[in-house]
Amino acid sequence: MSSTAPGNPHRFEFVEREPDQPPEEEAGLKEFLRDRSLSGDAAEDEIEFLKKLRFKKKRPTALYYYREWQNLRDPLHFRGPATGAGKRRG
Repeated sequence: MSSTAPGNPHRFEFVEREPDQPPEEEAGLKEFLRDRSLSGDAAEDEIEFLKKLRFKKKRPTALYYYREWQNLRDPLHFRGPATGAGKRRG
């Protein structure tokens, strides 16, 4: 088997990490948090999740954050804690 390039092969890896400088908070998120009719009783961990969302070009509105927050609370989107691992019905 012949090599396609001379020399030693290189291996590249990607590691997810937190940014060095936290980006500026989105205007839509600020508006969502200020408007209690939208953010209501948002929990601290839910707000932290929303703050970590990143966007490249488009700027989300307060309504986007409201819908994202509602999705976090929708029981259809998440499974409960695992119980009885390995047990099957029937």
